[in-house]
Amino acid sequence: MISHIKIHRGMIATIDYELKKRIKKLGGSVISLANDRIVLEP
Repeated sequence: MISHIKIHRGMIATIDYELKKRIKKLGGSVISLANDRIVLEP
């Protein structure tokens, strides 16, 4: 997933905090799932 984000700058849905940090560092967007809500983090 990380290599795909690095090349294509996609969006990932995750609840994994470490994965979220790595994706945001590479310039990708994250859809976080927390407290029964869906949050888009650019």
